[in-house]
Amino acid sequence: MAIDGSFRIEYELERFLRRCPKLAAASELVKLVKKGKSLTEEELIDGVAELLLHPRYTIPLVGCFRPIARKIVDRAVALMRLVPDLTSNSSDLMLEFDEGRLFTDTESSECEEVICVINVYVKHERGLKLHELACLAFSRTLDLLPYLSGSIRNYFSFAPPPFKRITGMESMSHLLMQEGVHLLDAMRVSYRLLLAEPEFFSRLWDWSCFLDLLHEITGFNGENTELLMDIRWCVVQILTIVLKMSDRFVRKKKSDMTAPDFGFDDEVAFACLLRWKEFLQDVSLEKAGWYLEPFRESGSCSSEKDINLGLGPSNWSDMEATWDMSKSGRPFVVTSAVKKSFEMVWLAVSQRWPVLLYGPAGAGKTALISKLAHAQGSQGMLSSI
Repeated sequence: MAIDGSFRIEYELERFLRRCPKLAAASELVKLVKKGKSLTEEELIDGVAELLLHPRYTIPLVGCFRPIARKIVDRAVALMRLVPDLTSNSSDLMLEFDEGRLFTDTESSECEEVICVINVYVKHERGLKLHELACLAFSRTLDLLPYLSGSIRNYFSFAPPPFKRITGMESMSHLLMQEGVHLLDAMRVSYRLLLAEPEFFSRLWDWSCFLDLLHEITGFNGENTELLMDIRWCVVQILTIVLKMSDRFVRKKKSDMTAPDFGFDDEVAFACLLRWKEFLQDVSLEKAGWYLEPFRESGSCSSEKDINLGLGPSNWSDMEATWDMSKSGRPFVVTSAVKKSFEMVWLAVSQRWPVLLYGPAGAGKTALISKLAHAQGSQGMLSSI
């Protein structure tokens, strides 16, 4: 959105294309950009709805079009409702279908195919994989904007569960060997949705197949131990929520563990947890970036490279201009160290993490928090103890 809080779809479309420069060559989006101020909301939604399902564009799309995100999600759900079969995964056309080409930045990937992702998967009878992409997109959207739960529930009123891949499988070991990566994605998305709305999703689907999967994984000897442990960790977390079990089901002392045990020792569990947090990092960074928007959305900002948190430096000259030094009476000099500290504190606050600042008297702790509160529009009283 603009620095004054207004929302203009033509401006946000240009910003979205700056974040996703590969799409700038897509003819459909070029037509929308050329419309300028005459671009209507309906035309924009029609043009970008399918992009919501593309893993590379879900987050920037939701981030740029937050005020109309519900309408975009509703349109994507309506398009998915038209798919004939969301459980098909035909192998007859596999040789003609290069899925990896859709999700890379190489020149060989066609923009038009990227935009029309639903048609591409339907054409090659890969309804199940399309459904799994939709589940990933909707789980990330729900994580970004929880108030869209109603729209996302509408999708699952007619679509199968995200773990459809494992239901009805006669041999779990074959699934683990041949489709381990896809299985892990399905487990992570299922767990993500369950964390977002545990009561609703635990009642919506039959999770009993996870008990069978857990037994299979426990007795399975595969080469990719890390992959298997991540799948097993997700399965155990899911069962802990669905069956409302205590944490003792998951954590065991290494000396107490036996071969068929479902528990994890602390070291393995922590490694799985870190990889889970890494899986969620994309949404966390996007949320944190929203708090910096008032400072980077200036007239001189011409590229998404101006975004910090791993995406580029913040526009600190504009940030200093928004701070009225005379009101607080505390001098605040923006040095390189202060910049880094401010960004780290802002990221933590945006994720609702507790923050402890420590240092000698006069180091600038109170001044930093004062400026942070002022930048967020808070007029509360600060007291040092």
